[in-house]
Amino acid sequence: MARSSFRSSVSDHRDAVRLRSQAAEAKHTAAMQAAGYEPLEPYPGSGKPWRSRHLTCGSIVFPRPAYLSAGRVGCTECAKESRRAIFQERAGGAERAEADLRSVGLEPLDPYPGSGKPWRCCCTACGTVGTPRLSAVRNLIKAGVTSGCATCNRRARGRRQREANAEKAEATMRGAGYEPLEPYLSAATPWSCRHAACGEVVRVKASSIRSGYDPCPICRAEGCKQRAAARRTDAAEATALMRAHGFEPLEPYPGSSVGWHCRCTTCGKESKPLYSGVKGRGHRCGHCAGSAPLDPSACAAEMRAAGFEPLEPYPGSDKRWLCRCPIGHDVHLRLTGVRTGKGCRMCATHGIDLAGPAKLYVITHREWNAVKVGIGACTGYNSRLLQHERQGWDLYRARDYTTGAAAYDVEQAVLDRLRGAKLCPFLTKDVMPNGWSETCSTDRVTAGEVWTMVEEETRRSPGAYAPRAGTRARAAFMFDAEAAAEEMRARGYEPLVPYPGRTNATWPSRCTTCGHVGRPTFNAVRNGGQGCRICRTRAAQAKRAAATAPKAVEVMRAAGFEPLEPYRTSQTPWHCRCTTCGRESTPTYSNVNNGGSRCRFCSSKSSNPEQAETEMLAAGFQPLEPYPGRATDPWPCRCTCGNDVLTRLSFVRSGTTGCKKCPRAGGRTDPAKAAAEVRQAGFEPLETYPGKTTDRWRCRCACGTKATVTLANLRRGRTRCGTCSRDDTPPATGAPPGSEASTQTPTAICGTPRQAS
Repeated sequence: MARSSFRSSVSDHRDAVRLRSQAAEAKHTAAMQAAGYEPLEPYPGSGKPWRSRHLTCGSIVFPRPAYLSAGRVGCTECAKESRRAIFQERAGGAERAEADLRSVGLEPLDPYPGSGKPWRCCCTACGTVGTPRLSAVRNLIKAGVTSGCATCNRRARGRRQREANAEKAEATMRGAGYEPLEPYLSAATPWSCRHAACGEVVRVKASSIRSGYDPCPICRAEGCKQRAAARRTDAAEATALMRAHGFEPLEPYPGSSVGWHCRCTTCGKESKPLYSGVKGRGHRCGHCAGSAPLDPSACAAEMRAAGFEPLEPYPGSDKRWLCRCPIGHDVHLRLTGVRTGKGCRMCATHGIDLAGPAKLYVITHREWNAVKVGIGACTGYNSRLLQHERQGWDLYRARDYTTGAAAYDVEQAVLDRLRGAKLCPFLTKDVMPNGWSETCSTDRVTAGEVWTMVEEETRRSPGAYAPRAGTRARAAFMFDAEAAAEEMRARGYEPLVPYPGRTNATWPSRCTTCGHVGRPTFNAVRNGGQGCRICRTRAAQAKRAAATAPKAVEVMRAAGFEPLEPYRTSQTPWHCRCTTCGRESTPTYSNVNNGGSRCRFCSSKSSNPEQAETEMLAAGFQPLEPYPGRATDPWPCRCTCGNDVLTRLSFVRSGTTGCKKCPRAGGRTDPAKAAAEVRQAGFEPLETYPGKTTDRWRCRCACGTKATVTLANLRRGRTRCGTCSRDDTPPATGAPPGSEASTQTPTAICGTPRQAS
């Protein structure tokens, strides 16, 4: 039964499939015939090629029924013909596109690429080459534009805009007083006009007129002249100002920024100061200040007075000047150096002997990986080369020279080459105090390369230095000891030891003005005019005090102090009298000026001896010594109990410290008053008052409980014992109704409860 039902369902399904296939075949056959195809074989399926004949062209083709249903063309021959027609249509479209371009004045330079692609063309009007798109050109044609060139259209828009703004611009120019002489171009283009104010033809911009600016150069120049004439200083006023600053004019006033030939009324020398500098910055005579150019003849005379004969014209005070020393050495000196005591380097009594034999050496250090070049006499135990060897340096090569000057020139030439290549210095001053600036790293330059430089510079060196005959002069013989001592006395110093032998050595001396003992050098005193340090400080303080004294006196008087002595410094106590209480004190000007100081008597911070003694006696202390002067100073006194104490008036005033051995200590409360306070709080004392408000006092509460209280806690309101606090029952104070004790609300435990005994 079940098998027969299954077979019937299968047969039904097959019948349904067959019916659907027949229906699809009939549908697609009708579609093929409607599309002009005659099937030549049975229906293969909707997606498979179906051999047919195209009735339009007679070709045998294999179209797919599904493609025909979607609207596609199944005949390849007809598709070829369709494409051929499209190509022909495109060929005709290119001709039409070229015609459209030529209609707006554009000549194509390349074949037609398409309506949406750039097409290289040339404008027949202006010759500009551009790349417009055909679609954009056709839009211009639809809008009625006759030119497709962007440059021509931009010029046309500018021309139309100028024509529209020309009348407005001309009206603006005429309103500002300018008559246009040519057509208007643009707001930023200079416009040839005639200015009605001055009658001159000028070229101005309309934009300048619109912004409210007068661009006429003739009127601007005239206005500048008028303003300059208004600002010009009167000649009489300028002459008076120059005379007030110490100048006597020798010619009429030339102007504020032009040198004015004048003579200094102090030194009598002539110069050309600027009036603007004298008026604005207070410039003085350059000769008096030492900043004016020096007279070459005076400088040469100064060099000859120092023993040097100039061999060339004066170059300047701080420039090298070739001169000949008294011994005959040609050296380069600076006038500033000669003024400070410097002289011929060949005749120097200290440092390397440039006129004697010297040695140039190259040394290396393995630990530091360094190489160094240097010079020195290299003789004796203190030679520079031995000092380097003690520090771990090894000698690489050395060379002897007849004079130290020749060795010095070679060394400096080698160092210039190393520094030009940025090879030195390598070590620091902390590592090598002497000669650190002449060191190089062996990783960058070797000792052999440095020695090669030494040999090259030695061959280049002229070596024209003549060695000195005899021994080197000593400094002690270069300056007389007695003359040096006399000059020190003339400068205000009394030497305490003989002349040390060198001008740059310290010389213990005593100042004849203040008596201070210092160690100046003869060179500094002789050439630099160095004076006593204490005297210089006192002079500077006196100068500052003289400048500040008027203001300081005004400030002190405004604060209520009348100075009784001259002003010295801001931190020095100043003896004054208070204008309120009439007492004398010593406030400092700095405190009064900062607003932090008043009269200590008026502010109750200080007392006179009588008032202080009265306060101590009232507190129960008998002074044993006079009042020390300040309330915070210790003052030996004797208490009423007979004990000697060391207290302070400030402590007595605060009531915090007294005698520690009498019952009055700890607040100095009377025992009877203390017992009354305890009874008023509801406690009965069981022992005498311990002596201090913070000491424990055995008492009995009104509830009958024994407790330990302190008078300080009772005064703070802690008037309940532990039992009363637990029972929350207010104790009977025993005070009369309405009194302060009866109305006081207990708030805390007064002490530690004890068991009744």
